[in-house]
Amino acid sequence: MAFYDPKYDLFLSATQSFCHRCNDKRHLIDAHVISRENAVYLRKFCPKCGESMVKISDDLDYFRLCDSYLKKPDLPEMALTKVLKGCPFDCGVCPQHQNHPCLALFNITDECNMKCHICYYAAEPGLGNHRSMEEIAQMLKTLLRVESEPDLIQVTGGEPTTHPQIVEILQFLKASPVRHLMLNTNGIRIAEDEDFVRKLKALGGGFEVYLQFDSLQEETLKNIRARDMRGIRLKALAMLEKYNISTTLVSVIKKGLNEKEIPNIIDFSRRYRCVRGVVFQPVQEAGRIEAEGDFRITLSEIRRIVIEDENNPFTDEDMIPLPCDPHKIGVGYAAKKMETTQEEEMYASLMPVTGNIPKEALLEQKGTIAFEQERQFVKEVIETVSLDTALGEGILKEKIKQKLFCCWPSFLSPKEMGYENVYRIVIMEFSDMVNFDTTNIKRECNFMIEPQRAIPFSTYNMGILFSQ
Repeated sequence: MAFYDPKYDLFLSATQSFCHRCNDKRHLIDAHVISRENAVYLRKFCPKCGESMVKISDDLDYFRLCDSYLKKPDLPEMALTKVLKGCPFDCGVCPQHQNHPCLALFNITDECNMKCHICYYAAEPGLGNHRSMEEIAQMLKTLLRVESEPDLIQVTGGEPTTHPQIVEILQFLKASPVRHLMLNTNGIRIAEDEDFVRKLKALGGGFEVYLQFDSLQEETLKNIRARDMRGIRLKALAMLEKYNISTTLVSVIKKGLNEKEIPNIIDFSRRYRCVRGVVFQPVQEAGRIEAEGDFRITLSEIRRIVIEDENNPFTDEDMIPLPCDPHKIGVGYAAKKMETTQEEEMYASLMPVTGNIPKEALLEQKGTIAFEQERQFVKEVIETVSLDTALGEGILKEKIKQKLFCCWPSFLSPKEMGYENVYRIVIMEFSDMVNFDTTNIKRECNFMIEPQRAIPFSTYNMGILFSQ
């Protein structure tokens, strides 16, 4: 006789994945997305290894909220590969992909001046392979075929500052049609070479440093980065603060190690006028991973830590799914004003604004940067959140107000003044062999740009053998 069991799986959807047990990257397997006791799992069925379960969220309500935030796709302008075997074996980008490159990564070298225990690219000293200016020019040409007016290019590696032509590369890309340019770095050269920092400052508005910043603790840094980086990070931030170069702190989060530091990292970031926010990235099992036990953490777990932190003003309503890739990226934006504390130190006062933006308005937007052009929309949002009232009369001029939300929905920086009044928290989760599913990967908006291909970041790092 049929009966009801409240602990039994709740079926949500069907998809395809890879088996992370046999690590077979040649064949997809069937998978179900199910819920059990308020958590969400990917239940896989491998002919060789049998059934396996992977937690992809610890919050069913938030998982469902993500579904409700999914907006119509903004497609690449051109496909560079054909559909021969199906997703993800045709990456490059194929006609089935559902997102354009919000973020285009240019890997300019395999060389690094560190050998971290966790590195999605497995970079280390001695690998070399600095890309030539000709290769980088071809990479840009390929990107412009897919996206004629790119929103954001991030120069990465390896450690890009080890490239002998790094300044020339940044100048070349800054002169391209790209709206915003980012440098992904461990901060060593910035800490030690002030002349280099002056050259970064000379790049002008629309440039930002994406600074590795995983912890404030010595042992944690040794666990993740194989060395104590605290001194380097403080010197790098002092340089960036001196020249007021827009900076985002980027923290790789490893469960059982540094997730408890998330509130401290947010608090620390508010002491610098140059810091525009923090990005938290759960460990991705790609490249070099020297870790044991249960070190995986989900986006929803990080989000809960953020909203339960009594010292920052971001609430459940303020940390929302990013409409272009809602299950993989969560964001919260705030208006920011630097103030002097009783201890005569600078500290940012924050007023979250995303919770006051109507969901319907976000889902109806076309393209990545719409707020610059749609003045009426910006005006309505500003009136809704009453920024002047919260931060003081006249702090945000009309042109700055128009730019304040241009970061949405791809965390970009405007080219003019006003970005200093923006602060955001981003949680960005990538796909790997463990949590991969073909439904989500089609929405990925971070792309690795090669001379002839534009490949989603996750599939690039997974080492999948592409069909063409």
